[in-house]
Amino acid sequence: MGAGGGLRTLAARRLGYRATALEPDAIEAGRARALLGAEGVIEAPLEAAPTPGLADAVLAWHVLEHVEELDAAVGAMRERLRPGGAVVVAVPNPEGAEARALGDRWHGWEPARHRWHLGAGALGAVLRDGGLAEVRVAARGGWRYPASLAFSLAPGLDPQVHPRRAAAGRLAVAVAVPPALAARALGLGPQLVAVAREPGPD
Repeated sequence: MGAGGGLRTLAARRLGYRATALEPDAIEAGRARALLGAEGVIEAPLEAAPTPGLADAVLAWHVLEHVEELDAAVGAMRERLRPGGAVVVAVPNPEGAEARALGDRWHGWEPARHRWHLGAGALGAVLRDGGLAEVRVAARGGWRYPASLAFSLAPGLDPQVHPRRAAAGRLAVAVAVPPALAARALGLGPQLVAVAREPGPD
């Protein structure tokens, strides 16, 4: 869900999963088709995707903060899952060390693009209220997600905004790894990752 250019879909396939990229943005969907082939990409929002009830898992990596209706998005994910299937969600962590230390400069706020800012309790409540079970939420980050810190401190190097500065952006991300690792070790990483399940039959 919200697969962007398809890199995570490709990674899932390389691990042996049958994975489909679902992406509503035409430009990103075009990039995904170039990477995965036309049959592996559905250019549509989740609620318009076909084959409900067949997926073993739905991955929404930094997607929920963008949607208009949280409840509708969770409901649409559930409709695509088989009983017992998993939902994996990541969102920026407004309760993390970076958000606290950087205040208005924190990259995760992105007021032009993000409609929601969900702390751990709120994210868990959204998923549980949507009917999912076995909800677990944890702060993550460190070497896997140092870009948040890098582009908070140097927003002009964010390649999503300034693609011509991608090389400098990668260097800034590398420099940000040690402090990002420290935040992760304290349980205050810059993103929240939640795992939940569609309840099986009684």
